[in-house]
Amino acid sequence: MKPQSPQQPIRPRVGQVRGEFQLGTSRIKRVGINRWHWGDIYHWMLTVSWPRFFLLVGALYFLTNLVFALAFYLVPGSISNARPGYFPDCVFFSIETLATVGYGYMNPATTYGHIVASTEILLGMVEVAAVTGLLFARFSRPTSRIMFSNVAVITPFNGVPTLMLRAGNERANLILEASVRASLVRRETTLEGQVFTRFYDLALEREHSGVFALTWTILHKIDESSPLFGKTQQDLQAEGTTLAVAISGTDDTLNDFVHARQTYAAEHIYYNHHFADILSDKMEGNVRVLDYSKFHDIYPDGSREGSMPGAALAHPG
Repeated sequence: MKPQSPQQPIRPRVGQVRGEFQLGTSRIKRVGINRWHWGDIYHWMLTVSWPRFFLLVGALYFLTNLVFALAFYLVPGSISNARPGYFPDCVFFSIETLATVGYGYMNPATTYGHIVASTEILLGMVEVAAVTGLLFARFSRPTSRIMFSNVAVITPFNGVPTLMLRAGNERANLILEASVRASLVRRETTLEGQVFTRFYDLALEREHSGVFALTWTILHKIDESSPLFGKTQQDLQAEGTTLAVAISGTDDTLNDFVHARQTYAAEHIYYNHHFADILSDKMEGNVRVLDYSKFHDIYPDGSREGSMPGAALAHPG
């Protein structure tokens, strides 16, 4: 990697490592298991994106009304005051029936019409209850707004090579009893010649904090006991190394457990770089400025810009 000008921070773009479950930039495809199970519908509806959720609700609403409108249409005379052979009247009557509005101008005219209308009302009540429950569950589900730095860096810290990455609380609240775990995943070859994926728990400088309010610089010293000891950038890439980090705690506003995770592929671990300092030493009145616009910025070691990560916020706060 060619170093950039020390006057300009390095701002890596690694959006592909966020969101879905994956190891670094490699997505895992599972085969040999059932891809769908009816018991997973509720879980799936809670995790689907909001646009897709409303699209599905709208499609269900439209399809239900269309099916019952067709049932009325196929038997002429089922609806009083509906124009014969005019399908939109059946659709509008189906909408009124499903919503139990009952404007009164059109109404079931035969036993068949009453049976279809009663069935639609029952189904409509079930659909409304289900969608209402899903909406409440989606809105009430506790979520965090913990962001992680786009990359991790390895740089000397107090004379010891140290793996560092940042986490920040984007909300103006507290995460109580916060804890962080970091694991290293890599491929190894056993003495028998088998390729084996191993997980290593990394010892961190600080794994717990009573309060996580602003930022947290996560530190792992690379000594003889570290799985990163003696490894180069090329070694990490050759072994398919992935760094996985997870933070959890209790949101003091929601009074519920929240968590967040991030993964870093080998190419997102920068050797001999450090993070820009985001906490200003200058006071604006009685206030210090925490500049999140520099949250992901890194500099090559030895440059004058930036500072050692966490010089002001090496621990949560």
